[in-house]
Formats: sequence, C-alpha cells, structure tokens
Amino acid sequence: MSMWNVFSLIGGLAIFLFGMMEMNKNLTMIAGSKMKTIMARLTDGPVRGYLTGLGITIVNQSSSATTVLEAALVGAGLMTFHQSLAVTLGAELGSTFLPQLIAFPSITKFSTLIVFVGFVYRLVAKTKRSRYIAMTIFMFGLLFLGMDMMSTSLKPLREFEPFIRLMATINSPVLGILIGLVFTMIIQSSGATTSITIAMAIAGAITVEQAVPINLGAAVGTCITAILGSLTLNWEAKRSSYIHVLFQLIGVVWVFILLMIPYEGERLYIWMIKWVTLKVFGTDSVARQIAMGFTFMPIINHIIVFPNLRLIVKLFNSMFPEREAPKPFGALYLEEALIGQSVDLALMMARKEIIRVTDFIAEMIKELKGSFKSKDDEVIPRVSELDSKVDILHSRIIPFLATLSQEELDSRQSQLSMNYLYIQNELESIGDIIDKNIMKLVQKKINQNVIFSEEGFHEIQHLVYKIHRNFDFLQKAIRDDEIKYVKTILELHKNKEEEKYKQLHIERLFEGKAASIATSSIHLDLISYFARINKHIAYIASRLQRIM
Repeated sequence: MSMWNVFSLIGGLAIFLFGMMEMNKNLTMIAGSKMKTIMARLTDGPVRGYLTGLGITIVNQSSSATTVLEAALVGAGLMTFHQSLAVTLGAELGSTFLPQLIAFPSITKFSTLIVFVGFVYRLVAKTKRSRYIAMTIFMFGLLFLGMDMMSTSLKPLREFEPFIRLMATINSPVLGILIGLVFTMIIQSSGATTSITIAMAIAGAITVEQAVPINLGAAVGTCITAILGSLTLNWEAKRSSYIHVLFQLIGVVWVFILLMIPYEGERLYIWMIKWVTLKVFGTDSVARQIAMGFTFMPIINHIIVFPNLRLIVKLFNSMFPEREAPKPFGALYLEEALIGQSVDLALMMARKEIIRVTDFIAEMIKELKGSFKSKDDEVIPRVSELDSKVDILHSRIIPFLATLSQEELDSRQSQLSMNYLYIQNELESIGDIIDKNIMKLVQKKINQNVIFSEEGFHEIQHLVYKIHRNFDFLQKAIRDDEIKYVKTILELHKNKEEEKYKQLHIERLFEGKAASIATSSIHLDLISYFARINKHIAYIASRLQRIM
C-alpha cells in the first residue's frame, strides 16, 4: 500500500466525516429549530416516543444527537426519564438508516454528479430553506465521494500481508468489539464506523465476520456523546444517558451469544444476516450484509428489551436510584373536565395558564438585555428552552379554548374565550420572534465578531428597554385586570421610535461609519423585529380593552 493510498484514505475519511456532520446540520435546519419542541410534544406513550426517536434520528442521522437532545429535555423537566426510554430505543434503530443507504455501492459512482447538482442548486437558491436543501444535497454527494475515495484506496490492502494478519486476529469477536468501541468513542458516531467498515468491504479488505464485531463495539461507543453531554445536567438527565449504555450492552450481549453459536459451518448471527440479505435483497453483497448486521442489532435488542422493560428499569434503578425528579413540564390548570363543570372556572384556568406564558416570555425579554453586549452564546439555548415551554403551553391552551367554544356560552363568555385565543396566539408569536429570529441575529453577531457603533448600541438597548417596559405593563394588565395599563400601552405605541432609529442608522451608513456598515443587516433586522414585538403587544392590549 503506497503513501498515495494512505493520503487518499485519510482524505476520503475526512471528506466522509465532514459530509456527514454538515449533512446532519443542514437536515436539522430544514426540519426547523423546533426539533426540541417536537420531541417534547410527541413522547406521550411508548409507541409515539419510539417513532419520534426513530424519525428524528433518520432526519439528523445521529443517535448521539438525539440522545443528547433527549437528555437536555429530561434535565429541563420537559420530558420524564420514563418517556425518554422509548425515544432512546427508537434512536438506536434510526441510526442504522445511513449504513443501509451507503450499502448501495452504485450510488458512489454518482457522487461527483450529486456534488455538482448540490453546488448548482446552491448558486441559484434564493431562500434560506432552499440553501439548506442545496447544502444537504452537496454534503450527501461529498459523503459518497469520501466513501468512494476510501474504498478505492483500501483495495491494495487485500494483498498487504501485515493488514491480512491484523484482520485475521479480528475474527475473534472480543477484539473486534474493543476496536469498534474505541474508534467510535473517538469519532462519536456508530453510523460512521459502520459506513467505514462498508467501504472496506466494498474494497474487499474486510469480511462480514470481521465487520460485525467492530460494529457491535460501535453501538456501545456511540453512547459516549450523550454521557459527555449530560455531565453538566441534573441527575435525571444523566440517568437517561446512562440507560442508553445499558440498552446497547444488552443488545451486544445477545448478538455476541448468537455469534458464539455455530450453525451450518458459520456463526449463527452471520448465517442469519446472510440469509435475510439474500431473501430480502436478492444479493450476497458483503456491504449489504454488514448493513443488515448493524440493523439487526437494535431489532433483536428491542424484541428482548420491550417485554422486559419494567424489569430492566428496576435493575437500572438499583444501580442508579431515582432522586427527586422534576415533574414534566406542562399545563398546571387545564383539565377537560372543567369545561363540563363550569365555563367560568374553565375560562379562569385558561387565563392563569396565559399568565404563565407571559412569565416565560418576560424571562425571554430579560435575556435580550445582555445578549448584544456579550460574545457568549449561552443565552441562545436558554431562550430556546423558554420558547419550548411557551410552545408546550400553547399546544394545550389553544385546543382547550377551542373545545370550550363549542359549549353553550353567553355573550360575555364567548367574547372572553375568543379574545383569549387571539391573545395566546399573539404571545406565541412574540416567543417565536425572540427565539427564531432575534436569537439568530445574536448568533450571527457572535460568529462574525462585529460590534455595534456606540450610537447604534444605545438605540438597540433603548428598544429592548421599550419592549421590556411595554410587556411589563401588559403583564400587569392581564394579571390585575387594570384598564390603565392597557391605555398606557396603546398610548406609548403611537410613538414610532423604530422608524426614527432606522433613519439614524442609514444616516451613519452615508457617513461611512465602519461599525454601522459591519452591523447594518443585523441592526436593521433587529429594529424590524422589535417593531413587530411591540405591534403584537399593542394588539393584545387592544383585545384586553374589549373584555375589561
């Protein structure tokens, strides 16, 4: 094996891993920034939790990313430890999707064409979503280009004596498991490890008997990401990452047992995956057999784990006992039974939940105060978590009020119900503007390392103060039923300072101020978003005026 083969191998590995990571990032951006909210909402019941873990992992192509997100949700009280179990199991199966795709060797022949299509699409893409799709296609092509480079560079290994002797030792499953474990702990992706073994198989450098133990070790090694991600979180979050290790170990033990059983001149597990591959795909491709071997691991594991889940959790709790766990986040006052008992009481409870929503949005606005001073982006996940809570309450309040509106209501009750619907929708929009729009600008400012001009910074700070003041009046109006705060908000809204500040910024641009030029797109977008928030606040005030 020449030095050029080595260069091609490490370059191909770098291109493959880069394509995989960037494809993951762009797929996640296409799915939207509400991934956390989606997971928090869709985990009621084991089946929904399992399908959520499976679906999200197919989208982000990383069981590690799913389990890290899951641990964060458990740590924040947005998901319980028991809800996380099904998500973890679904993520295990979801992580086998990419190796199955990569096992189609013919796709690698089109890798350069896929790269070209993605590049051209990126040039003509007009919207952010289109650009994310273009970059996903581009990175998908890079991924397969890296695979092709690796498999081509590895072909000489078929006749390289030191490598042949090394691979002969991996016929021992224990050693293969250890190699897969260590390698995956380094690159933190079991899918990548399996894909590399498939590239080696395409090159004829490895057999399915050698690849399967490596991938067994990879299944456990991938857990390291979730464990590291949970280190700064609470005990329940840590437990949700630790049980991932236990689930994977159970699967490894059972597959290892099947590897130790001889059957028709082969190991039973190897015979099974060869037989299924031949019957399902009509091929004896080693690459497909390796992919099937990786997919079979979670399937066998789940057949064993699901019926014995209570016993497994009981055993796990004896090793890592429960502590006082935070209750899962959700509505505190909404019960469907209230609607049939008393409409007035149901409306009162809806109002109390809306007040909770205003509390979370008030915290988000407080976070805005320091977000443009600091270069620390820790404010972004804090705001995202608060917005997730707003979204979860929104998903309960709106259906509750919609159901309530179907009852026989008098005119006052009907007006209250309708206005609460409008108010809650406006509040949710404010949360989305802060989390989805303003926080992106905060991240952009940090990434580009730009600083506002002194005048521009004071204008931004004044607009944040204005939002904080107006929203504070709004909270008092809702909480205290005080019309004077409503009138104050509507009066203050007449002062359109945002337009004045836009004009001042444009004047600084004409003067050629470097700081204003560097921050122009961020500055003008911020002013627009602040104006939208104040417009939502004023609209809520106008709705309150109708029911006071």
